[in-house]
Amino acid sequence: MKVTFYGAAGGVTGSKHLLEVNGKRVLLDCGMFQGNRKESLERNYHLPMELVDVDAVVLSHAHLDHCGLLPRLVKLGYKGKIFCTPATRDIAELIMSDSAHIQEQDFKWMQKEHLKLEQPAEPLYEMDDIPPTMDAFSFVPYAHETNDWTEILPGVRLKLYEAGHILGSASPVLEFDSANGPQRICFSGDLGRKNTPLLRDPDYPKDEIPTLLLESTYGNREHKTRETALGRIKKIIHEAVDNRSKIIVPAFALGRTQELVYTLHRMNDEGEIPAIPIYVDSPLASRVTQVFRNHRHDYDNDAWKDFLEKGEFPLFFDGLTYTKSTRESMDLNTKSGPMMIISAAGMCEAGRIRHHLRNNLENPNNIVMMIGFMAANTLGRKLVEGADTVNIWGTPYDVKARVEVFNEFSAHAGANELEEFAENIPGLERVFLVHGEPTQSKALEERLKSNGHKWTVRIAEEEQAVAF
Repeated sequence: MKVTFYGAAGGVTGSKHLLEVNGKRVLLDCGMFQGNRKESLERNYHLPMELVDVDAVVLSHAHLDHCGLLPRLVKLGYKGKIFCTPATRDIAELIMSDSAHIQEQDFKWMQKEHLKLEQPAEPLYEMDDIPPTMDAFSFVPYAHETNDWTEILPGVRLKLYEAGHILGSASPVLEFDSANGPQRICFSGDLGRKNTPLLRDPDYPKDEIPTLLLESTYGNREHKTRETALGRIKKIIHEAVDNRSKIIVPAFALGRTQELVYTLHRMNDEGEIPAIPIYVDSPLASRVTQVFRNHRHDYDNDAWKDFLEKGEFPLFFDGLTYTKSTRESMDLNTKSGPMMIISAAGMCEAGRIRHHLRNNLENPNNIVMMIGFMAANTLGRKLVEGADTVNIWGTPYDVKARVEVFNEFSAHAGANELEEFAENIPGLERVFLVHGEPTQSKALEERLKSNGHKWTVRIAEEEQAVAF
């Protein structure tokens, strides 16, 4: 078996891992790089052509940094299938369509404003590229629904274990026929945390698996429980009422938005927060919420107990508005607080959130709640790290609003949970650490090596090929 790491190695975004066994070539994820805009554009445009010739693609989940270059792959000539869970397929269509729309709109806007510095030659892909990409998708059930392998190529079989990260997320296990018998490898994908609202807990693979590609996003951190954040949220909302503040929340349209809305719904029902207008200003988040409606069978037991058994839907309640039109979004700029605006994109690199930050950052009465992971060099990371001034579309803005960082809402497993996942894989011999910034991966490497495990542990490097 040979593994080549084409993304999310030495960094978090751009997930692409190529597996080669006995002449069969399978690509795990085909995600978009996110971060420094000029560097990301360059890396996303120049997708390695050897990836276009793979036999199959397996998609762990539908976040942009895992699925965002699939239309580019198909546009460049990929002819095979893309395997994933049903919910991932439905969400990926929305995520990729939204990405295409944003690229088209940003391209036109930058041309109009003559922003040559950030202007690409053309969008990576357009809306017309989405239908042929969706034609390539093929469903695979979760392992907890059926323990059978799904043959995705002659001599190549797949199981998808629940990853608990977002709706539809999975940890793929692949089995390849070879002259030396079946060879198996597991890709953790992005592992979620236990007790995440709406989602089932991560499931441990039950098969004998010698090789693991393990994410390391939080390789040196343990998260506080979500309950510790509730007191801070209540305090912020009470302050907003007293000061007529606007609370601006950058949130991924997929996952983090739904988790926060679920939490606010529960707090509202229990009378723990005063009633203020809450706006989800993201057309994508609204469409993703509809996918959540259609996949209720993927919810955990708590969601049924908290809401569904009472005839309520977790992601709607009085006082919550999902905006639809651009005009509705723009009207929020002229409304007075108190209010909360939850908007995408989560790392503040595109979408309506950049407009809300531009209009609200320089008001010291406002509050910015950062509830998600921010990759290096993103606008979101700069705010998290306390920048005094940030650039939005080339214009500097002073950061006078108060920035509150909530790591409690992380959808990624902490270091203990990552180690626990590896410990529960039967027959594990080697671990390659992916999806982590160098400090995080190094810390997890040292942790796994020092705790008496017999595995070999290595940090994956960009474009590194490893045979075993």
